[in-house]
Amino acid sequence: MKPITEESLYDLSTVEDVRLSPDGSRVAFVRQSVDRAGNTYIRNIWMREIASDAPARPFTSGQKDAAPRWAADGARLGFISSRDGEAKLYAMPVAGGEAHVIASHANGIRAFEWSPDGRRVAFTALARADERAKEDEQAARAESDGEPAKDAWDLKREKEQREHDEEQRFDPYVLRHYPYRTGTEYMRDRWLHIYVADAPADFGEPAKTKPRRLTDGDLNFEQPKWSPDGEALYTAVSRDPESGVLEFYTDIARLSAAPAPERPPVERLTGVGHTAFSPDLSPDGQWVAFARVNEDQSLYRNTTLAVMPAGGGDIRDLTAALDRSVAGWRWSKDSASIYFTLIADGAVNLYRVHIADGAIEQLTDATQEITSFDVAGDGRVVFAASTPGDPSALYLREPDGAIRLLYQPNAKFLAEHEVRPVEEMRYESEGYEIQGWLITPPGYDASRPYPLAVEIHGGPAAMWSASTRSMWHEWQLLAHRGYVVFFCNPRGADGYGEAFLSGNHRDWGDGPMRDILKGVDALLAKGVADPQRLAVTGGSYGGYMTAWIVGHDNRFAAAVAQRGVYNLISMRGTCDIAFFTDWHFDVTPFDDVAFLWRQSPLAYAPQMQTPLLLEHSELDFRVPIEQAEQLFQALKYLKKTVELVRWPREGHELSRSGEPRHRVERLRRIVAWFERYAPAQPASQV
Repeated sequence: MKPITEESLYDLSTVEDVRLSPDGSRVAFVRQSVDRAGNTYIRNIWMREIASDAPARPFTSGQKDAAPRWAADGARLGFISSRDGEAKLYAMPVAGGEAHVIASHANGIRAFEWSPDGRRVAFTALARADERAKEDEQAARAESDGEPAKDAWDLKREKEQREHDEEQRFDPYVLRHYPYRTGTEYMRDRWLHIYVADAPADFGEPAKTKPRRLTDGDLNFEQPKWSPDGEALYTAVSRDPESGVLEFYTDIARLSAAPAPERPPVERLTGVGHTAFSPDLSPDGQWVAFARVNEDQSLYRNTTLAVMPAGGGDIRDLTAALDRSVAGWRWSKDSASIYFTLIADGAVNLYRVHIADGAIEQLTDATQEITSFDVAGDGRVVFAASTPGDPSALYLREPDGAIRLLYQPNAKFLAEHEVRPVEEMRYESEGYEIQGWLITPPGYDASRPYPLAVEIHGGPAAMWSASTRSMWHEWQLLAHRGYVVFFCNPRGADGYGEAFLSGNHRDWGDGPMRDILKGVDALLAKGVADPQRLAVTGGSYGGYMTAWIVGHDNRFAAAVAQRGVYNLISMRGTCDIAFFTDWHFDVTPFDDVAFLWRQSPLAYAPQMQTPLLLEHSELDFRVPIEQAEQLFQALKYLKKTVELVRWPREGHELSRSGEPRHRVERLRRIVAWFERYAPAQPASQV
């Protein structure tokens, strides 16, 4: 068997965005793989016949294709692709043929849905106030005089003019809103709006009309969903654009799909008290299902699934009694129930709730994380999931509960490599039951201790499991390099109820640290871990916790803190979610700067003895790189052992979706740091 190495990342693929055809006979999905030579990713739409034994096959070849969506007739598949630059909306006959653009926008298309009759598409795109004014002017002129024809030269000049104007407009860049940047980009005063475009009746026929915008204002509108009669669209819209909060304060809203001036204003169906998002209409048009979060201490609340009449009215919360967060959901074709996934107790499984009586049944009970699913009319469910033994595969659940593997993109890799099993461990810590896991190296010998690699998740309200796809390769790599790998969900993690979720309120450091170290102590007591060769790492909040631990406990021989928060005072003024620490600690730097300093790992730099590697991305706007710069300079001033790795062109998602070469090099550096200070073999055996 081959060892799993850093470069194994190049060989792994994932299944994403699963979508069943209207008749349930085939499933379309996105297959992501790595283009090693191009240092990028390949995303194509693939297809699998459900009843046939024929293997899955590629449907598109654009290499930058995503978001497959079936037209109601099942004869066409729409998708978003940036194969030619800006993301455009394409459609392709399922029977075979070429893909054709059916809608585009100068700023690219973000998300879309077919109308129920397949004659229109609704999509979202970013547009600034001046761009919207120009769109309105062009629409009025086209209505009175007709749209003048433009050849390729005209279009090229228009594109170049837009790019020039954009460059000049933001030189200098005057800020009027915040957050003004997120991900790896500046937002540039643009807001997400909803457009409707007529879909050409024949493939190869260009659209006869330009998309028309249905919304206006400095507001963000979420991906729209059509009503079954095609007369209305449902979305979520920001309530307070001046709040400076990206993730909260949105309402479910309904708007007419009719052209202006017949179109009435946007109607909000929910309001203050809960942040509501991701609406979806029942097939019979009677109900709208949506997710919501209580806005009182919202960071410590579960995301629940709710329904209300399509016209608005009394809201029924369907999943609150579970005391866990929902992740995704789909209506049954008969509108009698909703299938949903639940983040619960170290797994993400499938459930169903019946609308009539609210009864809930669990449909899968496996050590897995379901990442995407869709439901056929007969109750069959196709889903993508990660498991401890496979980072991503496609499965079918029959109505009787039987599970069948449909597609395994990593079958060859798994056959050639020894995937180490994941062992669950549970233990008590100050009244909390902590769920953790252990992965041992190949050839593990229980009679001797091993170096221990402790991994800590971000969030802090995240949940790891034995199957977490984003960590699967890293954990297996460390085990193959000779480390016992330990990870857990300390207090403050999602998946264990609101009491556990709020367990780190005003205490990011000491309490969760004790939960993690209690697990380390258990492994030391059992003789699993060598006390002289302990290593620790984590990213984001995990980076905070890594630095916090080495500032309060000197047992670790090596530490790697990635994209971490180290100074809560400056974090408040530089990140794209300024509210975040306010809500977690109930205080701002203007209220009690001393308290926030005591909660900052940077304050404990003089006590840090562990050799520390800091990794941070230069375009990280969630946790800006100034956090790592401060800790690096403090430790250098104090003559400590520290290095800082700066990643160009990368943001907060480096470890999950950064450039493939950067991801591989990141792993190399983590392993090298561990092996330098906490080697896989003790010094006497080297």
